Amino acid sequence: MLLITVTYLCIECTCSNMHRLADELAMVKELLRNHPQGMSVTEIATALGRNKHSTGRYLDILHAAGHVDLRTFGMAKVFTLSSRVPLSALLSYTTDLVLVLDRDMRIIQGNDPFFELLSMKSEAVLEKRISQLNPPDPEITTLLSVIEEKIHEDSETFEISRTAITNGEELIRFFRGKIIPTVFEDGSSAFTIILEDITLERKALKSLKESEEFFRSVSDHLSDGLIVSEIESGQKKIIFSNQRLCEITGYNQKEILCIDPQELALPEEKERLKKAISDAEKNQGSLIELRFWARKKDRTPVYLSIRVKIVPFGSKTRCYILITDITSWKEQEEAQLLQATLIKRLLTNFSHPIFILREDGTFFSANPAFCELINTKPEEVTGKHAHEVMPEAIARAFLEGNDSLICMTPSTHVVTTITFFQKDGNIGPVTVEKSPVSTGQNAPIYIFGIMVNDYENDCFSHNIIKKEG
Repeated sequence: MLLITVTYLCIECTCSNMHRLADELAMVKELLRNHPQGMSVTEIATALGRNKHSTGRYLDILHAAGHVDLRTFGMAKVFTLSSRVPLSALLSYTTDLVLVLDRDMRIIQGNDPFFELLSMKSEAVLEKRISQLNPPDPEITTLLSVIEEKIHEDSETFEISRTAITNGEELIRFFRGKIIPTVFEDGSSAFTIILEDITLERKALKSLKESEEFFRSVSDHLSDGLIVSEIESGQKKIIFSNQRLCEITGYNQKEILCIDPQELALPEEKERLKKAISDAEKNQGSLIELRFWARKKDRTPVYLSIRVKIVPFGSKTRCYILITDITSWKEQEEAQLLQATLIKRLLTNFSHPIFILREDGTFFSANPAFCELINTKPEEVTGKHAHEVMPEAIARAFLEGNDSLICMTPSTHVVTTITFFQKDGNIGPVTVEKSPVSTGQNAPIYIFGIMVNDYENDCFSHNIIKKEG
């Protein structure tokens, strides 16, 4: 009888202590609810009239159960009431795959996307160990084994894929996993696993990578150099340059990243290049073109043509510069200009009347001696038809034979005598030497002619044709 009484008293004491502990915990939670900014252990103990040791034990119990949060400020620990959303509410609205495992790897909770992946109903999954599941797809079994392995490895994040055959086509789904340590209401530990489907992200990254590889392949095969830079808060950074730019400038890729394009120009050209880039910045979206002399890394002169376009790119600005080496063209242009200057000087200073006609009988050029012969100013001859600057009969004789001459080879040389103006102002027989000339195949043909007054030379007869070559 005595033993029964003592046992009853012990049970009653234990129940009383449990009720008192629950009341103490409730008081701590109520206190923190009224102090949302948080309280330290000392402040809570003082407010409750308890010692710090007991208060600390109450807070440890509440923290383990997830009822309070702990934040550290230096040496001080501040506790606040947890703001929690029921997991079941989140499971219903997320498209991610979510499952909750206890410490024995039993599935406690899961959402519909997770059960759909397993191709199993929830009642066939819940309360079973993850290793005991037998989904119809072996790939899913492998996926579950990887999840369990990652938990044992204490991994926080991981990536995993699942391959499936649908209508004879192989489809791969990619998931990014997160393992979140979880505490149940009773204080026991668990794991929440969230699998985010990143298949579209992977496909986008793959497409982006292929696009970048294609862009680089194309840009490296361009005959032009390409340099792309970004400007943010006044700071410029080169983000891309192709191989052709290295070939044009003589610098390697690493050196290109450290070079301001303006530094390529010769000192006397820098201001022009600087102004062109400044104009592109002021007129974003417009294409600015410029040609200038520069020097390669080995100090070799090179003539460059650049096209600059600056466009907004989010919070940044992007600058695209296309650079073409036109040194050969420039040298040819200068050679042609020199030739034209020499020819013009020769025509001007040559005493014989010289003319150049287009195919239609329009004057392309005529030297002062020819203009003086027909008593006309040079500016009134160029671009005018022969019939506009001389009498009809003389113009007809002057143009005679040109149509057939145009059809002959460039080496043809024709000498004929026509009635034309002479140096003394009279009209009489004049010797004309004509040749067809052209700048190249399929290019326009011109008639080049020299006129000589003929007073005594009877060896020339009208319309005598001499061919050379």
